[in-house]
Amino acid sequence: MEKQLNAYFSDTYLFEAEATVIATGHDDGGEPWIAVSPNIFHPRGGGQMEDTGTVDGREVAVGRLDDGLVVLTGAGDPAVGSVVRTAVDPDTRLLHAALHTAGHLVGFLGEERGWRHSGHSHFPGQARLDFHPESVSEDLVAPQAREQVITEIQGRLEALVATKATVASSLDEAGIRTVVIGGVNAEPCGGTHVRDLGALRGTRVMEAKIKRGALKVRYEATHG
Repeated sequence: MEKQLNAYFSDTYLFEAEATVIATGHDDGGEPWIAVSPNIFHPRGGGQMEDTGTVDGREVAVGRLDDGLVVLTGAGDPAVGSVVRTAVDPDTRLLHAALHTAGHLVGFLGEERGWRHSGHSHFPGQARLDFHPESVSEDLVAPQAREQVITEIQGRLEALVATKATVASSLDEAGIRTVVIGGVNAEPCGGTHVRDLGALRGTRVMEAKIKRGALKVRYEATHG
């Protein structure tokens, strides 16, 4: 099988592409799937929801096999070697990219305070960074203290967005992708991201509260 090129790694803003079917199969329910290359669809993973989109105008569901192959169901049963037209929904893609990039910033700002990251979600309406509560020295019990911490993080967040720093990525020989936010940090990540921080709009820290054994910092963001 031809190796799948995941084009969303290098270009978040690639919404349409002509692609070749490189593999076919059936899922556990007997539904046929195809894999294409170049692949512009981001599957669910790394705290980010999957893309939505079409193949030759037909809506498809995006999944990923255990070996990492991104597969699409609902495209019918084109044969291996067929050329198809693929498209992702731009609004969904850009929202996910904005939330994921903003999540990297919130994570960085927490770690800057000495908090240790323990989990994350970049899902719309559920976006948050989790930190180990034992790493948090601030008093987050009193509402006034929580608001002070939120205000401080929000101020730093707005300052970072205002830099309009470039967001770039690279893939090493082992297939590990690193996302670099200029002047902020570099970390392994397989998600989609904005081109620069200036694309972020409405980036806001909504809550910082210890729940279910973790400090949960909720946030929101959109793409400008």
